[in-house]
Amino acid sequence: MRLEITRQGKGKMTLLILGLSLLVLLLAGFRSNADHGSAAAAAPASSGPAAVPQSLELLAAVGQEVTAAGSPLRLVLKWQGAYSGNSVDTVRDADLLAAQLGLGKAESGEEDGHATYRASGSPDLYSKISMFWSELGPDSSYVIVTVETEDLLKAEAFQTAAQEAGTLMQAAGIAPEWNASLQGVGSLQDSPHEALAGIEGTIAGRLSGLKAVEDYEDDTTCSRSYSVPGLSRFVNSGDQRIALQAAVHKNGNDNSNRVTIGLPLITIEY
Repeated sequence: MRLEITRQGKGKMTLLILGLSLLVLLLAGFRSNADHGSAAAAAPASSGPAAVPQSLELLAAVGQEVTAAGSPLRLVLKWQGAYSGNSVDTVRDADLLAAQLGLGKAESGEEDGHATYRASGSPDLYSKISMFWSELGPDSSYVIVTVETEDLLKAEAFQTAAQEAGTLMQAAGIAPEWNASLQGVGSLQDSPHEALAGIEGTIAGRLSGLKAVEDYEDDTTCSRSYSVPGLSRFVNSGDQRIALQAAVHKNGNDNSNRVTIGLPLITIEY
């Protein structure tokens, strides 16, 4: 089964403290690696919270190289996983997780016949955290925690909040998996096909063994999914292990290219 849901809607799909000083140092490290012709970035060691810093480093490094100077880097990291517990435990643990995330008390509701708990807040001026908890049955729930920023270079709290969210979910008895998507205005304003080829070259310079395994293209969008032997976080698509997806979409309003990169998949509209 193809995991690229870009076939619907003409190539569109909808489906986290990094201190400022640390961010500056991190980006300085990105530039240093580029200046010295670094052939590959260190691969994340696991698919849990420990893998988040290196994964965000990779996304930010590539994003800086393939987007226009001054373009804000939107970054969205989602944690999601199953929870087991009776209704009393669920209400308590949903409120506890929301409080630990700094979101206050969760607001209860009902959607499609299922009890839900929602909470949101902002760890800094440029970041947002949201929790969605839905009861699926008497003893099971599904939990999604999203950490996002519209401008990564200004979001002081993002990386710590992103990693901590996964750690807190684990402590709550949830085994979460993450995915991250970065987006910005492309530095290359060629056709989506040509622009994606350039982006692919940049990524291949950092990740050895990059291999395109699935692709989609129409008049305004070009997307490819890749297997990457060095990345431990992946999803299965048939016989393929997809670890990264990249896409370029031509914006019809101003004719600019919108670049989106996802680990392991893009889960925001592009």
